[in-house]
Amino acid sequence: MNAVEQHVFPLFPAAARSSAEDWRQLRRSLDLNALDEVLQSGPRLVERVLLNYSMTARDLQRGEIDSLQEILSVLGEAAQGVRRRSANYGSRFEQLGASLSELANEADPDQLRAGLAREAATLRDAVATMARESAAAAAGMEEDLSSFRKRLAEAESAALTDPLTGLSNRRALESQLQDRIAHGIPFCALLFDMDGFKSINDRFGHDCGDQVLKLFARILNEQVRPGDVVARWGGDEFFVLFDCEMKDALKRAQQIAARLSTRYDVYVDGNTVALLIRASAGVVEYRAGESAAELFRRADQAMYAAKPKKPRGDSPE
Repeated sequence: MNAVEQHVFPLFPAAARSSAEDWRQLRRSLDLNALDEVLQSGPRLVERVLLNYSMTARDLQRGEIDSLQEILSVLGEAAQGVRRRSANYGSRFEQLGASLSELANEADPDQLRAGLAREAATLRDAVATMARESAAAAAGMEEDLSSFRKRLAEAESAALTDPLTGLSNRRALESQLQDRIAHGIPFCALLFDMDGFKSINDRFGHDCGDQVLKLFARILNEQVRPGDVVARWGGDEFFVLFDCEMKDALKRAQQIAARLSTRYDVYVDGNTVALLIRASAGVVEYRAGESAAELFRRADQAMYAAKPKKPRGDSPE
């Protein structure tokens, strides 16, 4: 644990801060628990904290890289445009300067007058061209900025979306949670997961596990109401925020868990396999003054308390 704090967490400080409270709680629990209890619960708790840390770090890194790439792309395009216009104008004014230098040696007043009129017309044309190109450049810049804003919004949306399920990711969930806390909005948090999900990956492979996660996410998303927030927390865990009281949240959690606990048809090596999945749910109501980490920890504890004492492994029909 000391090595993780010294060599892993410093790589992504923002992600480490989001996991700090869970990590401190883990240390306290390990200090207080007996050896056999530590051996039973310690690895699972460490794995959970590190998984959440890695997912948050990955989301942050992806968002930063996408934003930087968009900015560099626009700056590169703008630089190319300026360079092309500058080269064009520079060449034309060099030609004009050379012509005027030649006229300076002209002794014939008529030739001098005609030459000046010719160069004046050339200069007027150059200035008019510059004005037109500047207007076009300004319009182009506005179009580029509009495109840049759109691409930046798309990049930000991608940074807030779980790529596997299409739901909001942990980063988006935490933003919604902080907004509710800041505005004093009463709400409840529900944590869902699948009992024995690890056995699916172990027996049938991660592609099968991904199919189950997509189906689970789709069913869950179909059960929420407009205004509710549903997000993939990590692994097989999904969070939902309800703007309601505990009584209503408990009732809805039971209904959703029952809907999620069903048969999932997946494909393994070209064959259909039916898996019976049971979902567990933890429901907590936000307490004024508590942190997001404390709320998540209570939801996690409630969810594990709701699990059967001897979880059944998922088996094909």
